[in-house]
Amino acid sequence: MNEFHSESTPMQFFGERQEPNVLQWFRLEQFGKGMSSRLFYNETPKTFWHRHGGHMDEGNVEDLYSFTLGDQEQPLTFGIDTTTEEGRKAFKAEYDNLAAITPEIIKSEAMLYPHEMPKQVPTEAHFQRLWSIYRAHSLRNAITDAVASGAVTSGDADAANRFLGHGHHMHVNNYVLAKGGLRPDLAGDEGFAATERVFSAINFSVTLNVNSAEPYEGQFWSGFDHQFALTEIDMREKVPTMISDPSNQMRVEAIMEERTQQLAA
Repeated sequence: MNEFHSESTPMQFFGERQEPNVLQWFRLEQFGKGMSSRLFYNETPKTFWHRHGGHMDEGNVEDLYSFTLGDQEQPLTFGIDTTTEEGRKAFKAEYDNLAAITPEIIKSEAMLYPHEMPKQVPTEAHFQRLWSIYRAHSLRNAITDAVASGAVTSGDADAANRFLGHGHHMHVNNYVLAKGGLRPDLAGDEGFAATERVFSAINFSVTLNVNSAEPYEGQFWSGFDHQFALTEIDMREKVPTMISDPSNQMRVEAIMEERTQQLAA
C-alpha cells in the first residue's frame, strides 16, 4: 500500500478531464498556473499570490508542500503546549477523556506528551523504498557483526541469508508465515532453523499478533525498527554505504535533501 502515498502524475491543466486541445491553454482558469503551479517530487515551491487566490499563509513552506512530509498521520496534540506543568495537566485530562470514550483505539498507557514524541518515519512511498533498503542493510550488518564476534557461525549466517534472500530488499514473508504456523512445510527447513538461531543470537525476538490487521511482514519490520532503534539520522549517515550506483545516488539525494530544481515551464 506504500505505493499509494503521495504519488501523483503532474498535469498541465486543472481540468484533467478536458481533451488535450491547444485551445484549452487559453482558458481563463489556466492563466498564471499550468505546469508551473504543479509540484514535482520534493520540488521547492515557488509561491505566487495569484496561484493562491490572493491568500498566502505564513509558515514553513517546505514542510507544507513536501511530498515526503505530506499525508502523515498527525499525533494527538489538542493544541496544548506540554512544555509547562499546566499544559501537561490539561493534556493528560483531555487524553484520559478520549481514552475513556474510545478505549479500543486510544490506550491510556500509551500516552506520550507531544514534546517528548520522537520524530515519526514518513510513510511517503519514495521515502519508504529507501527506508526498506536501510532496514535490510541494518539487519545484514547485525548478522555480520554477530559472525565477527563469534555469536553466529558463518554456516548459519549463509543459510539465513539464502533463506531471507539477497539484494536490497529482504524477503521475510516465508519466515513470518512459518513463524505464524501458516507454512508448516518450512518447520523442518534448515534455512528457517538457521534464521531462528541467527535472530536469537542478535537478540531479535519476532512477535506476531494474529488479532492485528497489519500483515505479518509489516509486524516483523515494525518490531525490528523498534528493537534496533532505527532512525532517519542513522539512515542519512549510512546512505553512501547502502547505495553504490551513481544514478541511484542522485535519486536518494533528492529524497534526503528535500530539494529538486523546478522544471522550466
